[in-house]
Amino acid sequence: MKRKIKIENLISKNYEPEFFSVIDVSEQHRGHKDFKEDVESHFEIIIVSEKFKSLNRVERHRLVNKSLREEFLLDLHSVTIKTYTKEEYKNT
Repeated sequence: MKRKIKIENLISKNYEPEFFSVIDVSEQHRGHKDFKEDVESHFEIIIVSEKFKSLNRVERHRLVNKSLREEFLLDLHSVTIKTYTKEEYKNT
C-alpha cells in the first residue's frame, strides 16, 4: 500500500477529522542528500479535528508524530504538520 494512503487511513481512524489533507512533497527534495527515487518520504499534512481541542500545538504534533511512528521507522523522513480544531480552521 502506498504510504500516502496509509497516512490517510491513520488520520481517519485516529482523529475523526472534519477535514484533512495529505500531500506527498517528496519530489521537491530531489537532489538532497539521501533522496530516494520513488520513495514517499516527505509529506505536508493538515488535520482539522475536535480531538485537538484541549491540546496545545506541541502536544498535537507529538500525537500525530506518534501515530506515524511505524512509518518513521521505515523511510519516512519529514512531515510538516498543521493541526486545527474546526473553529481554528474557520479563522485561517
